[in-house]
Amino acid sequence: MLGKIILLIMLGMSSLYAVNFDAIVPFSGSQTPAGIFYKQLPFVNQNISVLIGFSAIVPGKKTEELDTDLKLGLHTELPLLGMSDIYFTFDNYDGVARRNSSSDFYTKSVSLAKTWVYPFTDRMEIGVQAILGQVLLNGEYQAVVLPEIYPVLKLKVNLF
Repeated sequence: MLGKIILLIMLGMSSLYAVNFDAIVPFSGSQTPAGIFYKQLPFVNQNISVLIGFSAIVPGKKTEELDTDLKLGLHTELPLLGMSDIYFTFDNYDGVARRNSSSDFYTKSVSLAKTWVYPFTDRMEIGVQAILGQVLLNGEYQAVVLPEIYPVLKLKVNLF
């Protein structure tokens, strides 16, 4: 009983935060369908958010492997560009089938992206995302300027 009272006092004195984040999802037809999630961390500058993205390409045939990607980076204020995304893309070598005991993921590229959105409702925005520049790191070491532009849907997700 004493433990429950102490727990209630601690919960009453501390602040509880709801889980809220922004998500950007491209419309179908994009080359690499992905969901990108932005999370503002406490005790970090308000102009910086963590970016985590997942993508998967589902094959059309049974003999092909499912391809997955992971995106990790920051959503931050950049000079001349405003709020932009800088992220690394990690890709897998041979689809989801594990071939060896070492890591199946490698650093595929580092990218700079900018999103322009227009408010549709209070929790949904519609717009476009452009990959402004991309440096391929998978042994090719080449830079590509404006490799893709695609329409996106931005959602504000609030849980609790």
